[in-house]
Amino acid sequence: MKNTRTVLFALGFVIAAISFVQVPIQASAKNVVSVTDNQPLTTDANTRNYLTTGSAPLYSKVPVNKTAKVVTKADSLKALGTTTDAGQTYFRGYRVASTSDGKWYLKVVSFDKTYRGWIYAGTTDPTADSTTVSGGLKFTETFIEDPLPTYLTNTILYFTTPKASTLTYVAPDYTQYKVGRNLSSTTNFYKDPLIATKIGSKQNNRSANITYYYVTDAAHPQVNGWVKQSDVTTSPAN
Repeated sequence: MKNTRTVLFALGFVIAAISFVQVPIQASAKNVVSVTDNQPLTTDANTRNYLTTGSAPLYSKVPVNKTAKVVTKADSLKALGTTTDAGQTYFRGYRVASTSDGKWYLKVVSFDKTYRGWIYAGTTDPTADSTTVSGGLKFTETFIEDPLPTYLTNTILYFTTPKASTLTYVAPDYTQYKVGRNLSSTTNFYKDPLIATKIGSKQNNRSANITYYYVTDAAHPQVNGWVKQSDVTTSPAN
């Protein structure tokens, strides 16, 4: 009987020890954060342009993934957000992921394609309204149109000089991702009369907030597009 009691006591001790070990393992399993959704971000392109705030780095994968690496540090992204380039360092969001701890991440790419990766975008679902981000990103307008001034309404314009670098754009350069020049040269059209139908300017000190006109060319409609204000004049070139 004594031996039986000893065996039962030892067995009970082992079971208790096993139970003690299992408890923290089960608890830690419940705390593992995982990706719960990963899908394309399909909101209007104009609502998916961002500046980086510098409060979060850019990762190669959603950072709950063990193999995720920092591809651009937060300090570098902060500098990009306040740069004065032409707009190359704006970011476009194109995928979105949520995690089990209630966070949202966007996959973004810079307009010049130099930077690409996942970045923390706050705790609000951006799939319905992609302007409602926080964390490492803030939504921005890259270009804003203004009412056309009266003096431009009936003014005939011409390209300033017959040079290849005078361009027209579908959207002013680096104000939309992968949307840029409409015409690679205006050399053959510099004597064409132009009419300005829209006016607008870059934002966030990109290209010093330069002004653009949208011009139309009745003789050659393929010319129609946005052009820098400095590239047109009221007198035809010789």
